[in-house]
Amino acid sequence: MYKYIPYILLSMALMLVQIFIIDNIDLGTSISIWIRPMIFPLIVLLLPTQWSSIWVVLVSYCVALLMDLLLGGAGLYVITLLPIALFRSTLIYFTTRRSAESSEQSQLLSRMPLPQLMIYIAVSLLLYHALFFIMETLSTANIMRLIATILLSTICSLLISWPVVRIFTTKVGA
Repeated sequence: MYKYIPYILLSMALMLVQIFIIDNIDLGTSISIWIRPMIFPLIVLLLPTQWSSIWVVLVSYCVALLMDLLLGGAGLYVITLLPIALFRSTLIYFTTRRSAESSEQSQLLSRMPLPQLMIYIAVSLLLYHALFFIMETLSTANIMRLIATILLSTICSLLISWPVVRIFTTKVGA
């Protein structure tokens, strides 16, 4: 059986780290424009695979709405996190060739080898950052800067998310 209380506590800790630490790190104006890591999508990416899609979408909506309210996103976080939640099972199948819809695949993410899990996380975070920064700018005038921001933010998010994924899989998914 999936452990819900540790998952909720780790999710709240992840949101607090995103809101109070990561978003408040100031590396200077020139670097902060290029690197803006976001690790809170891990909350949705690491939800149990046996949950139906409606519950995943509802949880992601609540998480994104809370991020919008606390960070002043004006709906940007909701607009960019919901597609990730909707296509989560497709992303799992695309990156791991394992079906998340099968009934015998309970706790699929915790039993997945860590490199395979990190590929799923990397592709999902890349997609999230692309959606976020494209929706934020709504312009392709500086397309090279936009691509660099997406790639650098995704790489930085992956470096931060490595220990988070390890904690989620060992503490929650066991």
